[in-house]
Amino acid sequence: MTIRSRENRQDQRDQVPPPERYGYLVTYAVRGEPGVRRAEVTLLPGYSQEDDIPRILAARLTGRPADEASITVLDVRPI
Repeated sequence: MTIRSRENRQDQRDQVPPPERYGYLVTYAVRGEPGVRRAEVTLLPGYSQEDDIPRILAARLTGRPADEASITVLDVRPI
């Protein structure tokens, strides 16, 4: 049995929970295609992180996350 002090419980109430989602505006290029593209990408904490953005974009374009090598991320900005 774990006993928590009153101080610990107060600290937990004062903490702001993390956002349910993070949104990003991503500027990227696709290998073999001219120009750049922009897309909004939403990440869910605990399921995806910024390193997953190329895989997410590749999955949207080709249906295969493994095609991430064809995506070059140029800029990532929180929205």
